[in-house]
Amino acid sequence: MKRFIIPFSVGFIAAVLVLARIWWPTDTKVGSAHGGPLSPPPELVPFRTPGGILHTNGFIKTETLTKESGSWRGTTSSSIRLNATYRYQIVLRNRWNIYLDEGRGIAFVIAPPFQAQLPVAVDSRSVYEWTESGWGRFDKWDQLEALHREVSPFLERQAMSTGYVEVARGQARITVEEFVADWLLKSKGWPVRGERFVKVYFADEPDIPFPEKRGLKDFLP
Repeated sequence: MKRFIIPFSVGFIAAVLVLARIWWPTDTKVGSAHGGPLSPPPELVPFRTPGGILHTNGFIKTETLTKESGSWRGTTSSSIRLNATYRYQIVLRNRWNIYLDEGRGIAFVIAPPFQAQLPVAVDSRSVYEWTESGWGRFDKWDQLEALHREVSPFLERQAMSTGYVEVARGQARITVEEFVADWLLKSKGWPVRGERFVKVYFADEPDIPFPEKRGLKDFLP
């Protein structure tokens, strides 16, 4: 029996491998109809938000962080500028104290203190970074990386600072007044007649103007 040997050149085999690579890629990505992955990435860390949170208000502020280190070899300077979104909330399950003054038509409310939502959100489109080294230094990128690690703690301190909390307090008060009027008071059928007003103060305020002949004991559960 005769055997037939069909010679294959190296070039022909290489061409076959190239075509196989084109038609059957090994790194094909499968996505959803909206272009996203079908499953979350392995580094995703799920968490649950407890119920009973009243989001009150917030504001956006441009923040700038700077860092410098100097020696006889010159000074290394780094800076990060970004737009931070600060939001505040109240835990509804905390203690609320309400006094209805029917004579004056006022609902006097002492609400739980509002608190910052953490971590503070940052708009990545607003981030601007700058760094430069002194004439004899080569640490500008290390310093910028160190400044990155300071961003979240810095924003958290800002969010909980007295100045920022006082800025947020006015809008938070309005939100709680609307919440009380629309839900707590209407669910009790109040007001029955005439116009009524809601006055809201937070438990952490030092100068709450209690109604006449009323004190803190009248608002305890």
